[in-house]
Amino acid sequence: MELYEIEGFLAVAEHLHFGRAAEQLRVSPSRVSQTIGQLERRVGAQLFERTTRRVALTRIGEQLLSDLRPGHERIQQAVRRAIGAGRGFEGTLTVGFIGAAAGQLCHATAAGFRTAHPETELRIRDAQLADGLGWFTSGFDMVLVSRPIDDPALVHGPALITEPRMLAVSAEHPLANREQVELENLAGVTLLSVPETVPRSWVEDHVPTHTPAGRPIAHGRVVHTFQEVLACIGAGEGAFICGAQVNRFYQRPDIAFVPIAGTPPMQWGFTWRACDESTRIRAFDEAAHASLGVTTVRPGTSTAG
Repeated sequence: MELYEIEGFLAVAEHLHFGRAAEQLRVSPSRVSQTIGQLERRVGAQLFERTTRRVALTRIGEQLLSDLRPGHERIQQAVRRAIGAGRGFEGTLTVGFIGAAAGQLCHATAAGFRTAHPETELRIRDAQLADGLGWFTSGFDMVLVSRPIDDPALVHGPALITEPRMLAVSAEHPLANREQVELENLAGVTLLSVPETVPRSWVEDHVPTHTPAGRPIAHGRVVHTFQEVLACIGAGEGAFICGAQVNRFYQRPDIAFVPIAGTPPMQWGFTWRACDESTRIRAFDEAAHASLGVTTVRPGTSTAG
């Protein structure tokens, strides 16, 4: 039995209509009729009962359908796997995200990616900034994180999210009621610190030690997660520089988020190791960009939404 005979039989059995089966197979109805006639001669029995009003499977046709369908599905699955392997999509892709906006974007991207590339086993997982470059030795293939993260071993995809910087302070802090603050105002706050495992380039950008005029900025206790950051700020133990997405995802009555004037925007994008780069990684990064219509976050909004 030839593959085209099997596919012709299954199409007619599914639609019980030669015209619709022909449309599915992209051939003429007469070609489908010829194929079924040829198959019936090969089997030696009628597979369909045909009248001017209906098409129905015979008992032998029903048995052939039951026997053929599982094998045909396995063949299709094998072909899809082979195509996926040839295109580089066969395998596992573990995507990490840091923060609610990044998580929302990753999960939104995942839905379409799984449909387009079912041969890829996609995993979306929460990552922690405190783990630093340990992400890539603990199972992550790529991580959506704020920048900069300078390391010659890393590849950075184009920025996905661009957002203004905010100063998160206790609602009781003198700066909490300001419409905006400047970097010079940081001389009057204590910034929470991050672990030494966090890349130095990120720390220098997010947790500065001096204002532009050279005034020292105090550093406080070390925090390991953003929930810990929020808890400490709410308790009045320090402040933190973050992106405008906090207005959407982390509103709390004990914390004020104040725009920082005169500072470059904060950028987020995927990062991965050059030695691990794959078709899967590039495709997911491209899919994330395709899922966004706008890539600029304004105070109180987020491009990941």
